[in-house]
Amino acid sequence: MRKHLVFILLTFAVTLAYADFREIFNASLTGGDLQSADSILTVWSNETPDDSELYAARFNLLLNRARSEMLVLSDDPSQNGEALVLTDSAGGSAGYLYDRITWQDSIVNEAFAEIDSGIAMHPDRIDFWLGKASAATMTEHWDVAVRTLDRMLDREKENGGRWLTTGGADDVKADSLLADAVFERFKEIYTSESRTAIEAAMPVIRKATRRFDSDVRLFNIAGAISFGLGNDSDAVKYFEEALRIDPADAVPLTNMASMYYQKGDTVKALEICRQIESGNYDEDSRKIAIDMILDITSPVNEMKEYFYFFRYLPQISESTSSPTDFLDVEFMNSRIPAYNKLRSPFADADIKAEAVSVKGLKTEVVVWTFPMPHEIPMCRYVAFVPDGNGGCRIFTLEKSLDDCWVIGTQDDTSHSNFGDIKLPSDAVAFVKALRKKKLLN
Repeated sequence: MRKHLVFILLTFAVTLAYADFREIFNASLTGGDLQSADSILTVWSNETPDDSELYAARFNLLLNRARSEMLVLSDDPSQNGEALVLTDSAGGSAGYLYDRITWQDSIVNEAFAEIDSGIAMHPDRIDFWLGKASAATMTEHWDVAVRTLDRMLDREKENGGRWLTTGGADDVKADSLLADAVFERFKEIYTSESRTAIEAAMPVIRKATRRFDSDVRLFNIAGAISFGLGNDSDAVKYFEEALRIDPADAVPLTNMASMYYQKGDTVKALEICRQIESGNYDEDSRKIAIDMILDITSPVNEMKEYFYFFRYLPQISESTSSPTDFLDVEFMNSRIPAYNKLRSPFADADIKAEAVSVKGLKTEVVVWTFPMPHEIPMCRYVAFVPDGNGGCRIFTLEKSLDDCWVIGTQDDTSHSNFGDIKLPSDAVAFVKALRKKKLLN
């Protein structure tokens, strides 16, 4: 056994003497042999300690160490990724088995520190910058992604757009490569659903549109993010600039039509959709426009108050990540229903939304106060409460018999109540009543 081990080590040493360290290291890393890659890296570092490629190698190795893959059993078929469907004895679905990737933050941060050292020593290595930005979005370190894109754009201005590639020897113009990478990372930030990251990204996107002032994609993503942040006038300006750059591109038009539709301006949305439908645009855009025309012109269903309180609000609550999202009454009460061909029985102005802090809860409870109900079992208050699993649930205060008021809750399958209470005077008093009933655990 000992001779066999010595033989392997001797062969290993001879191989390294005549082969490129980077090539052998990458082969081990690609093959998932992290122990071998680590051994190669040790020899490589000793033999050529000033090799700039060591920064990238250590960065990649750390990222691979930080990554873990696990199987998760869920009853939700809508989760991202392909799933193995588990069946019961009758052939029915019994659950879904998904791959889930997790990252160990402490090691990811080591990787960022390593590539930062490489950037400090070789600030014009574009692969270092792009690698860090890509890893930041992949691991959902959105703040790191935004800062990296910002600094990369600043550096691009400082070096006049002249970058070094892998190996550090080739001086290249990398306009297309940089614009592609910036757009892809911004798109990932936009779809992250992290409002903090999206807000932080907006000034950087503006900087990117000034640098790449003929890139329609960047103006489109800037418009989409502006709209998502509630800056409608800025969104229109970005979409119109994209149209000016390329009048034949229908994407800015479909974006504007969608924006007006979601805002409830169906007249303007229809006008743009019909422009796309009758124009010389690509078939995908024309199909989007035709589908939107059908949606806009199909009848809207008026929600009854009972359906609104005990079906719509519980369903939208279950699919919402934070109770504070319900502070945006117009979005939750008007825009989401309109997008689903529904209309709320309440005007936005009828609903008062308040955030109430509760000791022991990281997220505030949001309470909607409605006009005083006249019918049973309509609601005076609806509280949106964190459920402890990254979502939220609702509690209602319902008018009952003999002028009683009952605390209730609703999910997809059943309604429960927790007894009657005296009518609270305001939202804060309602939250105190929920706490007294031990419903805010």
